[in-house]
Amino acid sequence: MENLLPLIMRWIHILTAIVAVGGSFFLRVVLMPAASAVLSREEHNKLRPVLLRRWQKVVHVCIALFLLSGLYNYLAVTRHLHEGQPLYHALFGVKFLLALGIFTLAVLLTSLKPYTERLRTNSRFWLSLLLTLAFLVVLISGYMKQIPPI
Repeated sequence: MENLLPLIMRWIHILTAIVAVGGSFFLRVVLMPAASAVLSREEHNKLRPVLLRRWQKVVHVCIALFLLSGLYNYLAVTRHLHEGQPLYHALFGVKFLLALGIFTLAVLLTSLKPYTERLRTNSRFWLSLLLTLAFLVVLISGYMKQIPPI
């Protein structure tokens, strides 16, 4: 029973990543091209704020759960297993900084504030960058998982 919380937190971390990255992939690869192909500029401008308001709620919940579960996983589980392994902790630092970049892009891309308009006008590029960063985080995470504990 004592191993239940770490398991639940790991599940939350992985499932949150699936929802957030999968949703971003769907937006970039499926919805954006389809909407551009069939919607007029006026229809597109009507759809965008409605879509962003809904997606923003998902993004914010995912970020909160991701930070909570990631902090728990690092502090309570993996940090102790890899004490004295500089490579592991360096990779964690890189992964964490990339994740902060992903979170920042996700929040800005879902914001309807006027100061984010320029970013949203080139959302294909920024969403592609977000997905590239997420891909790098997954690669780093997979490598970190293969580093044997001390």
